Amino acid sequence: MTKLKLIDLMGKTIGDVEVPAELVVEKPHKQAMFQTVVTEQASWRQGTHGTLTKGEVRGGGRKPFAQKHTGNARQGSIRNPHYVGGGVVFGPKPNHNYAIGTNAKIVKLAVKSAFSLKLKTNAIYVLDDKANTNKPSTKVIANLLKSLKVLQQKTLFIFNNENAEKLIKSAKNIYRVVSKKAHQVSARDLMHANLLVIQASALKSLVKVVS
Repeated sequence: MTKLKLIDLMGKTIGDVEVPAELVVEKPHKQAMFQTVVTEQASWRQGTHGTLTKGEVRGGGRKPFAQKHTGNARQGSIRNPHYVGGGVVFGPKPNHNYAIGTNAKIVKLAVKSAFSLKLKTNAIYVLDDKANTNKPSTKVIANLLKSLKVLQQKTLFIFNNENAEKLIKSAKNIYRVVSKKAHQVSARDLMHANLLVIQASALKSLVKVVS
């Protein structure tokens, strides 16, 4: 059973925690991670962009020149697609849905694969559940990152206890730091971060996410 360092808010090691076997895969599945990230990023696209068709472009109400006796190919409007300023053929229209469906098993496998990669590179710390702040404090989280010597690195915090909101707000304004609750974490979040700091109780919640 793999063990991780258990730290307090000062960054001091106070013990170790066993990693649930449900979160670990022997060989990370690259295709599952790729497909899950593509699916997530596709869902962010708003689809509000649009182009005008030949009938929607302003102007072009008369024929550019006579139908016959000019030596040119006949033209009905200067707003035809092959003219500069003309309409666009098969262009995008607003309210386009770019969402891609992905099997739930693939998403769960991607999360476990991303977590396993972090585990192999020793890039995970477990934060004690007793870690608490009376009120949101950016300084507390900043000092924790300093003690871990990762202040300028991309760090993902996963909180889960009753003080999660205070801790999430404490990490909100720090550069390159993302903080979420366990049920909000995606494979992309785990892959994007250089370091993962997760509360002990959040480990159990993450097991439920991938189960």
